[in-house]
Amino acid sequence: MLAFQAIVQHGSIRAAAKALQQTQPALTRSMKELEHTMGASLLIRGSFGVTLTDAGRALASRSSLILEELEKVSEEIHVIQQLSQGSVAFGISPILAISILPQVIGEFSHKRPEAQIIIEDAQLPVHIPRLREGKLDFVIGVKSEDVSLSEFIVEPLFTTSFGVIARKDHPCAKSTSFNELVNAKWWLTDAHIGFFKQIEEQVPYFKHNKPSIAVRSDSLVCGLPLLMHSDYLGILSTIRVKLSEYEDKLCILPIQEKLPSAHFVLIYPRKIPLTQTAQKMIDIIRWHCARYEW
Repeated sequence: MLAFQAIVQHGSIRAAAKALQQTQPALTRSMKELEHTMGASLLIRGSFGVTLTDAGRALASRSSLILEELEKVSEEIHVIQQLSQGSVAFGISPILAISILPQVIGEFSHKRPEAQIIIEDAQLPVHIPRLREGKLDFVIGVKSEDVSLSEFIVEPLFTTSFGVIARKDHPCAKSTSFNELVNAKWWLTDAHIGFFKQIEEQVPYFKHNKPSIAVRSDSLVCGLPLLMHSDYLGILSTIRVKLSEYEDKLCILPIQEKLPSAHFVLIYPRKIPLTQTAQKMIDIIRWHCARYEW
C-alpha cells in the first residue's frame, strides 16, 4: 500500500522508487502483489508516467486512511506488548483548554508517562475533516446542525452559557439590551458554520443589524487583547470571565436577551475502533467533564 501511495504521489514508478529508496523492480513486484490481492489492475504505464485505472482511483481515495489505520494497529500491538505507550491525537475547543485540560493531561501523563499527546485547538468545522481522514482519534466541540456527523458516534458531554464580554470599564459595560449596542465595535469569530453562525442567525441584533465595525478572527491571541485593552465587545463562554487571570479585567454585560447555550459533544468514528490510548484519554475527559461546574 505504501508503494502504491508513493507512485500516486510522485507520478511514476521510477520517482516513487527513488523516494522510497527501493529499486524499480522491487517496487514493480510490490505493485503486482497488491494488484493480485485486489484482483484488479490499478495502474497503466505510459511514456509520461502512470495513470490510475478506475480501481486505482477508488483505492487512492482511501489509501491515506488505510495507512493511518495500519499505523494505529501497529501502535496498538506495541502498547499491548508494552513496548510503548502509544499516542493520542484529538481536537478541542478553547473552552476545554482553559478549564479541565491541565487536570486531564496531568492525570493521563501520570498513567501513561511515555505516551505522545497531540492536541489541535479549533472550532468543530475545522476538526471534522481531520477526523474523517484519520488524523485525529476524536473531537470535542459544540454540536451544530450545520455540521454532518452521521458517520460518527456523538456523545453529549456538557452544556455551558455564552455572553457578551468586555473590559470592566467599557462604556457599554452596564448595557442591558442589544439595542444599546448599535454602534458598538465587535470582535467576532470568522466561522461561517457551527455555533457562532447559529448565534448570528438567532439573535435579532446580529440577524438584522450587521455590525458595521467588526474584526473577525478565530484566534483568541488576537481577540482577547482587543477586549481587554480597547472598546471591542466579544462573545465568549462565561467560564472565561470566572478565571482568576481575567476576573479583574473582563465582565459579562447584563444583556437581558439570552444567547443560545453551547452543547458540547464527544465525537469519534462509528466504524473504526479507538486505540487503547485514545480510550484512556476519553475516560479521563468524561470524568472531569462530569464534575466541572460549567
